Amino acid sequence: MKDTELKLHMERMQDRLYRLVEQTGSFVNPQVIQLSQEIDDVIIAMQRLMMKQSEDKSV
Repeated sequence: MKDTELKLHMERMQDRLYRLVEQTGSFVNPQVIQLSQEIDDVIIAMQRLMMKQSEDKSV
């Protein structure tokens, strides 16, 4: 995924997370935890992409 696609995907996932927390009333609900971990994975992918782009520019 491209940088902008990852950002959009993450924003959509965050919106789902906010709604899920409101629905369940819990931050420790298994669905909330799972979605939060998926968001973490997207954040890590974005950071790796940004690091690679930064390295490519410095070479």
